[in-house]
Amino acid sequence: MTILPRIAVYAGHGGSDPGAVSGGLREKDLNLAVSNAVTGILRGWGYTVINNRTTDVDRSITRDANLANENRVDAVVEIHFNSNSGTPGTGTEAFVSIRNIGRSRALASAMLDRIAALGFVNRGVKTQLNAQGQDAFGILRLTNVPAVLLECAFINNPADMARFDTNTMARAIADGIREVFPISGGGGGMPSFPGTSIRVGDRGESVRQIQSCLNRVGLRHPSIQRLTEDGIFGPRTFDAVVAFQRIFGLTPDGVVGPITWGRLQQECPAGGDSGSGGTMPAFPGTLRLGARGDSVRQVQHCLNHVSQPCSRQLVEDGNFGPLTQAAVINFQRMFELTPDGVIGPITWGRLAEKCGSGSTMMTFLSGDGVPWEACTGCTRHDLNSFLKSVQEIENSNMGNILLPFLLMRKFVAS
Repeated sequence: MTILPRIAVYAGHGGSDPGAVSGGLREKDLNLAVSNAVTGILRGWGYTVINNRTTDVDRSITRDANLANENRVDAVVEIHFNSNSGTPGTGTEAFVSIRNIGRSRALASAMLDRIAALGFVNRGVKTQLNAQGQDAFGILRLTNVPAVLLECAFINNPADMARFDTNTMARAIADGIREVFPISGGGGGMPSFPGTSIRVGDRGESVRQIQSCLNRVGLRHPSIQRLTEDGIFGPRTFDAVVAFQRIFGLTPDGVVGPITWGRLQQECPAGGDSGSGGTMPAFPGTLRLGARGDSVRQVQHCLNHVSQPCSRQLVEDGNFGPLTQAAVINFQRMFELTPDGVIGPITWGRLAEKCGSGSTMMTFLSGDGVPWEACTGCTRHDLNSFLKSVQEIENSNMGNILLPFLLMRKFVAS
């Protein structure tokens, strides 16, 4: 049995809170860039990753801690950059809870060792208290799982910033996580990120793997054109990568870096049915308008699979906005649930049931298991109604007489 760790990778600050600012650099931007890159690498290896934010939005430490606790993650890593007054400090350091939960100290040390190998001074693993004698950092105080607040480098030290590179920093952090929380018992779908971005002109097995995954995802998203899996990254592969990136809210540059690779791996799990929407994890707690994160993205992904063609395709960006709310209400109406637009345990359970369900001839033609009666506004409604009539006639004693005439009438009219 493959054990796939669940890691919360959080970006500190955000939105109206820029964090430390120096020389035109804002900490919130660096935190987000590193967090997204780490997320892409970990997902590329097969990890489940929970994010507090993937864009520049306000964050709530209490909400983030609850998200980690409710999802029962194996560890939390919160990304920060340091700053101080006077002569700039230098190097990397990490803070863990005074409660010394689980493998938090081992995780902090593993990440620091790898960051130090990039040339940064290793300032060590530390704790910090507030006036009440508790952990000074909320994410350490409020989580009940191993958690590390990582200060990657000093944003106000030009030497540290000249040495800093988003991708190499992210890889060092991810390698530290993998050392302490390894995947055991088997591999994931796509292999691990090969270490360098893949683009037009590249050739080889990594390109072929990308093409294979894009073809599988294209079964759910027709805007991704079918590719020849020849291992050659040409113009058609470039267009398909751009289409994939647009669908999943990534930068549409046609380059498969760690973030795009990670999302490809997430959409093409090992042994997955290329026509399925994947499986839903355990209920994470109630989700409603304004919620953000990986659980919302999973809902959007499942709604796109289950509700098509009766609902418009959602951008799977992890942002529970009005369009997602409308799609949830449509789903609830189709399956006779209370249409309140809120994902509670009952709606989540029905999504999990439908997202993991298979297809028969009738469910395929009616839209991946959507009851034809509920599909009142989609282009396939007439076909669904016709197929239901065919099925009823086939089951009647008059089937052999009426069915040929019904079929002739339908296809002549078409």
